Parts: sequence; structure tokens; C-alpha cells
Amino acid sequence: MPFDPSDLASIVGTMFVGASTLLLTAAIAWRLAVKPTMRALLEYRTARGVGDPQLLRRLSELEDEVRALKAQLNQLPEGSVSRGLVEAPWRPGRERA
Repeated sequence: MPFDPSDLASIVGTMFVGASTLLLTAAIAWRLAVKPTMRALLEYRTARGVGDPQLLRRLSELEDEVRALKAQLNQLPEGSVSRGLVEAPWRPGRERA
């Protein structure tokens, strides 16, 4: 039984269309099911970090260090370029839109 190349082209074409359909279906499933779940997990981990005492301690240490650096910058002369950093507003956290 001889094998015809046109049959091979038909089989390869069918496999290509099937693989593309499978890839498109997987992408849609990812977008609908997994991505929102990952977003929820990241939001949960971020919210859970608020109650973490070690994180709060590190944040307060960082705030103290920033205050100490600002105090050092306040001692610089008036014309100093670094002096502009002292007047810049400091936001302690990220604001979410």
C-alpha cells in the first residue's frame, strides 16, 4: 500500500489546526480560571503581611532610619542640592488606584 504525500499534507494540516485550537483553548482557560486565582493569592499574601510582626518591626525601623537621614540633611547649608530632598514629601506606603 503506497503512501501518498497529499495524505501526509492533509494529516499535518489537521494536526496543526488541532494544536492551534488546543493552544487557544488553553490560553482562554488560563485567562478565565488561573489568572484571577493568582491575583487573589497575591492580594491575600499582601494583606496577610499587614499582620506580620516582623514586617511591622522592619517597617518601623526603616521609618526611623528615614527620619534620621532627614535630620542629617536638615543640618546641611541652605544652598545645598541635597537640601531639596528634605522638603520633598515622603509617602510611607504605596497608594493603590
